[in-house]
Amino acid sequence: MRKHKWLLLLLVVVMVLSAVLTGCGKSEEPATNGENEEEKKEEKTEKLAAEQVLRINWGSEPPDLDPQTTTDQVSMEILNACMEGLVRLNPDGTVGKGLAESYEKKDTESGGEIWTFKLRDAKWSDGTPITAKDFEDAWFRAIDPEVAAQYSYQLTDTAGIKNADKFFAGEITDRSQVGIKAVDDKTFQVELTRKVPFFLSLTSFVTFVPAQSAAVTNFGDTYASAADKMVYSGPYVISEWNHEQNLNLKKNDSYWDAETVKLQEIKGDMITDSNTYINLYDTDELDVTAVPSDFLEKYKGSSEYGSVAEATTWYIQYNCEDEYLKNLNIRKGLSFAIDAKSFVDNVLANGSILADGLTPTLLPGKGGKEFAENRKELLDNKEYTFPAFDAAKAKEYFEAGLKELGITAQQFQEHTTFLTGESDTAKKQAAAIQSMWKQNLGIDVKIETVSFKIRVDRYDRKDYTTTFAGWGADYNDPLTFMDLWVTGAGNNTAFWSNAAYDEDIKKAVNGEGDERIDAMLDAEKILAEELPVFPIWYNARNFVQKPYVKDVIRFPVGADLEFKWTYIIEH
Repeated sequence: MRKHKWLLLLLVVVMVLSAVLTGCGKSEEPATNGENEEEKKEEKTEKLAAEQVLRINWGSEPPDLDPQTTTDQVSMEILNACMEGLVRLNPDGTVGKGLAESYEKKDTESGGEIWTFKLRDAKWSDGTPITAKDFEDAWFRAIDPEVAAQYSYQLTDTAGIKNADKFFAGEITDRSQVGIKAVDDKTFQVELTRKVPFFLSLTSFVTFVPAQSAAVTNFGDTYASAADKMVYSGPYVISEWNHEQNLNLKKNDSYWDAETVKLQEIKGDMITDSNTYINLYDTDELDVTAVPSDFLEKYKGSSEYGSVAEATTWYIQYNCEDEYLKNLNIRKGLSFAIDAKSFVDNVLANGSILADGLTPTLLPGKGGKEFAENRKELLDNKEYTFPAFDAAKAKEYFEAGLKELGITAQQFQEHTTFLTGESDTAKKQAAAIQSMWKQNLGIDVKIETVSFKIRVDRYDRKDYTTTFAGWGADYNDPLTFMDLWVTGAGNNTAFWSNAAYDEDIKKAVNGEGDERIDAMLDAEKILAEELPVFPIWYNARNFVQKPYVKDVIRFPVGADLEFKWTYIIEH
């Protein structure tokens, strides 16, 4: 990705405050809401519209609105609007006020930390008090081996909570031995086994945001399956949810900071066809929408157009437990056959950046540089690289893999599919990969299009061979990408395993300073050699937004959108 000076400055400030950005950030100007200086001056005279309603497009059905088990971006955007954790991030990305009124940290003799949070007098949307027990129960659900949350590692490994790993492994069942404790109704205490500089802001991430204990008990397996089967702690509540059609939010009058929230309603559609949602924007039926590459020229000169730099990587993902895709030469052949530069320049054509590794730009490395800059130094020294397009090598590796497996290209073609989404953009991208494989390997791989919810479920069930997948940073550290591929990790849906890689990530988790960055750089070398995934691009998110819509906050990492401070002016 291109460097954006204001983002780099923001990241420095965030690191000083031990803050982790969770959201998406404006790419060109320093105003986090996407406004220029002239618009900021106009704020002094702007007048709120009588109708505070924002109309948006979620893009798809949210697969899972349970905070402790969700893993997808759409669900996280909605949960970010409806729920709140111990802290909430400010519009500038620093740690702000959440359900904790205050907090303090003490070092332990063993080199860890004890965090004590005092909760404010806040209420759930049903009027009942939010207590430390809600946090305790939620965090234990996240590490409950029977729940098997994919993000359990955020507590066991990333945060390093005392004995959380042993609890998740079933080695201990006594909750009192784990560093998660509701001392009383308003006091929540967490013990970490090591110093985690970004822990405070990590608690704003969705896995650490509590579901109400009573609601989880009362609704059981149906919790979060409908608007009336959830209880909310954030700025908004779900007022209407027609599955696969729309999901609407309304202001939560029980929210502790309700006076800050100006929007009365957010109407959200679930439209996958770009022509449809662009037409709705043009006819003033949507206030904000994404801009696919086919429409960039139409909007680029408009004051309503904006572009977001995201710490997000998209890649081809291979199911490494599949009988054919487990073969390294097959994966090499498929990867070398992809002209990633042509794909980025001509298929995406939206400002996204050609990937040279798994971890995107914007995340900090060593020596005052980004991690991606540290990696580029290795690339320049030819120490390692992901495959660059080479049709001859692709054919050579692919045929070697077929020979090792004892199969023909026809058998491989009949067995293999490319799993993708239902949107016209996803279909176009998949067709480009299909064409490259056909031209360079002589195989015609069938494209499977399914809904986002079904696709996520099929990943979890290992029911795919190849696919496009993307990952956005959950917090401001390269580890948010690198620990994905640890053996058995909850989000390792490539189902790849490598002992040396696991050891490198263990060093990164437990190490400090340059040592941990070097360990992750070593781990990237292994990814480049083993290819459970083939990175193609770092995402640029293009959008249009009506001029009367103010303060839709976009950060570089985490949940894409923040609506707490959004409002509509007269127009």
